Amino acid sequence: MLVKRTITLKAVVTPEFQQEMLRDLANTLQRLELELQQIEFQGKRLLLEAEKQGHQQVLAAKQQIEQEKEKRLEMRGRLRQKMEEVKNWEIGSEVVQGMLEGWVEIKTGDSIARLLGAEIVTANGKVVELRHE
Repeated sequence: MLVKRTITLKAVVTPEFQQEMLRDLANTLQRLELELQQIEFQGKRLLLEAEKQGHQQVLAAKQQIEQEKEKRLEMRGRLRQKMEEVKNWEIGSEVVQGMLEGWVEIKTGDSIARLLGAEIVTANGKVVELRHE
């Protein structure tokens, strides 16, 4: 019988992997900062347009701008927190990168461990170990 199982994708922390993750997070943070600036600029323009249409439009525009800014600010906080987490990773430790789904054939008498806890471990982008294959 074929059954679907969840497979954990892990990476061994190497200096190169750690630096790559920090670089990716910094790039994402930089793009987010640009988005915040853009929201600020477009928000001012939107408010000017809304003023021409009345008080209700101004309130709606302000609310929309604040919601967009708040989303980006929350994201910025999460990114900064993740960067601190990555900086504190120990070289040689394993970190979860994500989850995959895969199929496994089982039959009566097979170990349940084949279904549970399957992992693919990578180091610098290459598979180095398959666990509970």
